[in-house]
Amino acid sequence: SRLSTFASKPVGSPSLLVVVTMSQRGGRSASPRTRGSPNSRSPLGGGGGVATQALTMRGWSGRYSSINGTYEPQGAHLNFPCWLHRTNTNCIFHTAKTRWVISKELGDGSSCFAFIQDDGSGSPAKCVGVWTRCNESGEWVQDASIKCAEAGAASTDPFVRLRFAMEDEMRKVRIADEADREKMWNKLDRNGDNVVELSEVEALVADLVKTGVWPAWLNNEIALQRAYAKTLEESSDGDDKVEKAEFHDLLLNIFWFGKIHDLFDTIDTGDGDNVDLSEFTQGIEKLGLRLPQNLLESEFRSIDKDGSGLADFSEFCLYIRSKLQHEVSDGHTATDHKKVAAHEQLRAGCGPTTTTGVMVKKKNFADFDKLEATLQKMVSDPDHKALRKLWRGLDYNGNNRVSLAETDKWAAERYPILNHKPALMRAQQATLKAGGGKDFVEKKDFKTLLVNLFYYNKLFWVFDQADEGRDLRMDIKEFQFCLTMAGVKLSPAKAQAEFAKVDVNGGGQILFDEFCTYFVAKKCPEGMTAFVADG
Repeated sequence: SRLSTFASKPVGSPSLLVVVTMSQRGGRSASPRTRGSPNSRSPLGGGGGVATQALTMRGWSGRYSSINGTYEPQGAHLNFPCWLHRTNTNCIFHTAKTRWVISKELGDGSSCFAFIQDDGSGSPAKCVGVWTRCNESGEWVQDASIKCAEAGAASTDPFVRLRFAMEDEMRKVRIADEADREKMWNKLDRNGDNVVELSEVEALVADLVKTGVWPAWLNNEIALQRAYAKTLEESSDGDDKVEKAEFHDLLLNIFWFGKIHDLFDTIDTGDGDNVDLSEFTQGIEKLGLRLPQNLLESEFRSIDKDGSGLADFSEFCLYIRSKLQHEVSDGHTATDHKKVAAHEQLRAGCGPTTTTGVMVKKKNFADFDKLEATLQKMVSDPDHKALRKLWRGLDYNGNNRVSLAETDKWAAERYPILNHKPALMRAQQATLKAGGGKDFVEKKDFKTLLVNLFYYNKLFWVFDQADEGRDLRMDIKEFQFCLTMAGVKLSPAKAQAEFAKVDVNGGGQILFDEFCTYFVAKKCPEGMTAFVADG
């Protein structure tokens, strides 16, 4: 039928979305993350050193208006000066090729909001060209309204300097990056209903600390409960669950409440629920701030609402956070926008009634968990009854071998959640390599193909690894994070030992494909054996 045909075709972002009919239902921002064209090597060489002047950006509107504002100098990157936005994570830096770029991540010049060609002037504020930006349709266009100018000497505001000092710490615990937050949300929201409870958040934090991804001070029960309660208090819906739109807010609260609780463990306080001026002063100093007494008293009065000489501890935590972290993401990512676009794509292709009885939904752990249990049971069954039936459906002409195209069509129709083509191609390649390097998958390789198809799709979804000609490399920290997000809990020492097994050359980095091969063998060793049943 027309619906089942569409159900086998990927739409939107196939690594993250799946089209299903109602009968099949079981129990990154889009535009700015669009890839730009490759840069050519710069004839300019290195060289801007360290900037002393702040920069200001203006001319952005709509959903990208947060790019406007002041950027403070932050030393050098690749021997060129770089700048960080005062109130969010946006940065300006040189690619060490031919461009200055504005991006959400220092060093990521291929995924950026805008760029300008370097003319050798030493600063993007001095370049005479026009900025090229990514519009809301994902197209690169020149925009003369975007302006970059010098904004005077770097700020001496102690809160601004502290914010930058804390930025690296936030990156280490992976709450500064939207893609990392999305991974953590997917792990939390296993059934995809867009809400999570305190017990689920506590379990995630415990896993992140146990595996060494987060430091121990973030797993403070009282701080965590206070952070969760404050997030709900600031929510507009009045329930006891956190929605995705509130998740970034929750993570920031967890970080700052945990950080300040940890600092106050060294301050002799008589009341754990309130802070007086002396404790406020000590807390400010512990954070590395040196403020004059009159300013300290003025700042304390701003949170001592009733003038009693005591401020609520949670309010103190929020005060520090508000001084250092202004912007909060609403949680909407590329997948959310593409989910809507996918519905429109279906309707535009076959008419407005096409989506009747059809939905485009985001993939979730619950769906993967259900299919994983089914497949593991199949490959572990010594009678291979279900496997034989599946093989006959794939090898429909009975010639005992299948091509990539046949596998693609069969997988998407049989298991729509396995619809990601880059994952399919890597799974097929891994199966062929394990089988001796043939051009086709044979019957004896079917078990291996099946588990590779599943786990490669799952891992590509978990890590949103769109195959764009670049190899994702992992160090030990990334390895620990990936394992934790995929549900494997190893102590730091055990993770280090496992990493060493994969890092055979001892270089300190492994490829994403190597991680996938390791993960499949760990999660389903039965799938690595030959399928030799007859019938």
